[in-house]
Amino acid sequence: MNLETRLPAELWEALRTNYEKRNFTGAVLDAFYFLSDLLRKKSGAEGDGASLIGQALGGAAPKIKLNKLQTESEWSVQKGIEQLLRGFYQAVRNPRSHEKTTDTEEDAQALIIFIGYLIRQIDQAKAQFSRQDFLKRVLDPDFVPQKRYAELLVSEIPVGQRFEVFLDVYRNKEGWKPANLRHFFDVLLAQLTEEERKQADDVISEELKTVDDEKTIRLIIGSFRGDVWPRLVEAARIRIENRLVHSIQEGRYDRSQRRCRGGSLGTWSAELFPYFSLKHDALRVVGDKLRSKDDEQEDYVFEYLFSNLKSLSDQMPSFIERTFRNRLKAGNSRFYSALLYGEGWDIKTWTAELTKAYEAFKAAEPSDDEISDDIPF
Repeated sequence: MNLETRLPAELWEALRTNYEKRNFTGAVLDAFYFLSDLLRKKSGAEGDGASLIGQALGGAAPKIKLNKLQTESEWSVQKGIEQLLRGFYQAVRNPRSHEKTTDTEEDAQALIIFIGYLIRQIDQAKAQFSRQDFLKRVLDPDFVPQKRYAELLVSEIPVGQRFEVFLDVYRNKEGWKPANLRHFFDVLLAQLTEEERKQADDVISEELKTVDDEKTIRLIIGSFRGDVWPRLVEAARIRIENRLVHSIQEGRYDRSQRRCRGGSLGTWSAELFPYFSLKHDALRVVGDKLRSKDDEQEDYVFEYLFSNLKSLSDQMPSFIERTFRNRLKAGNSRFYSALLYGEGWDIKTWTAELTKAYEAFKAAEPSDDEISDDIPF
C-alpha cells in the first residue's frame, strides 16, 4: 500500500521519517502528535489527551464544531467523535507513550489511516474562534479605547493563535487610529510568550529598517508604548531616531493659529526620549531652536517637546540653560512661562544663575505686533 497517497500531505510529512525507517510505532506516535497539535491550534485549548479532547470537542458550546449542531444526529456525531478520540488516545496512544511497543507495518497503516480520517474531519470543522472575524472587531470604528475593552478582546484569543492575531492586526494597521491599536497591542504583547514577543519585535524592526512614509512611521510609533522601543533592533531604532531629529530641526508651531507648520513627525518623538540612542543629537537640535530667536521654532519646542526634555538629560544642558538665562534677563515671557508651566527640568536641578534670573524676571513691554496672550501653554 502506498500510504502517502492515503493521508493528508501535512500528516505524511510529520511521520514520514520514522515510517521510511520502518519505525512503525514511532510513526504512529508522530501521527498522534500531529493530531494533538491540530486540536490545540484549531481550538486554542491547552493540555493533552482526554483534557485536550474535552476542551476542544466537548461541552454545550464546543470550541471545534464538527457540523452545524442543529439536530440530534449532528450532536450525536459531535459527541461520538469526542468519545471515540478519548478511547483512541487511551487504548492506542497512551500505551505506546509509556511502554515499549512494536507495531507491524500493517497495524501501523491501519492506525495511521484512521488518524488521517479524524484529521480530515477536524480540519474541515468550524472553529469557534475566527481570526478574520476577530480582526474586524479590533479594527472596528467603534473600538472602545480603554484597557478593559482591550483585555476583554484579547481574552477571547486562543493561546495558540495570539501571535498570528498580532500579525493580522499589525499588517492591517494602515488607516486605523494609533490610540486604539496601542490599547490592543499593549494588552496582547503582554500575553505573548518570550519567543513570540521576540518575533513581534522583529516584525516591527524589519519594517522600520526600510519604511520611508512618515504616516506609517507615526502610526507605528503611536501604536505602541515607548517601552517597546528598546526591544527593537538597534539599526532600526537609530534610523528612525535620526528621522525624528531631522523633523524636529524643521519644526515650527504657529501659536496664533495653534497649528504645526513643520516637523509633524518630530512631535511623535517625545515619548521615545527616555529610550533614545541619539539623545545628544536631539538636545543639540532643541538647543538650536531655542536660541534661534524665531518664535515659531521656539514655540515648537515649548508646545511639543519641553516637558519631556528631562528624559534626554537629568539636568538642563549648559547651552540650553544659557539661552534661558539670557531670555529671562531680556524679559521674554514665553521662556519664563515654559519654566513656570512647562513641567520641564525640576527646579532643584537648576543652576544658581538660572534660579537667580528666574526669580528676578520682569516681563518686557510687548511691542504692538505681539499677541496679547504670550503664554505658550
